[in-house]
Amino acid sequence: MAQIGLKNLYYAPLSKDDSTGVTYGTPVKIAGLISVNISPSNSTSTLHADDIPFAVASTLGEVSVTVEAADISLQAQAALLGHTVSGNKMVCKGSDQAPYVAILFESDKHDGTTRYVKLLKGKFHDSNEDLQTKGDSVEYQTPSIEGTFVCREYDGAWKETADSASGTPITDWYDSVESAGE
Repeated sequence: MAQIGLKNLYYAPLSKDDSTGVTYGTPVKIAGLISVNISPSNSTSTLHADDIPFAVASTLGEVSVTVEAADISLQAQAALLGHTVSGNKMVCKGSDQAPYVAILFESDKHDGTTRYVKLLKGKFHDSNEDLQTKGDSVEYQTPSIEGTFVCREYDGAWKETADSASGTPITDWYDSVESAGE
């Protein structure tokens, strides 16, 4: 189905990911989602035998993600990038380490249903900032943040997707980030 909208960006800190399970913090909303670009890197190899392509195998590499929003508060930037905020000032140090997080969002579909997405384990990094002076007309300059997502150690999952049924929303999607199959 064609998707016609995008809204409700949340992030949740990932505090544990090992063979015994995963643990996330409570999801936090970032208002004003404009766009999300998800670019999985896949490696594919073809085995040739009997003078023909005989078999194909592929593997998922890292997943590049770019999120653009109307605004990303200093508190949200600090939480996503590992920086610190004191009062109304964010301090960025070269030694800062971004934490692993999950991101959650949804997209309306043209048939009235909704596609829900969770990217389960990634780190964001400081991104380019392109700013310009005002001219004869106002041009919005919106922030974006880039990250790299990988598979969880616990279960190998990197993404969860769900569709609402007949326009009935999934009401608990943003309550928590759960393990696959829970």
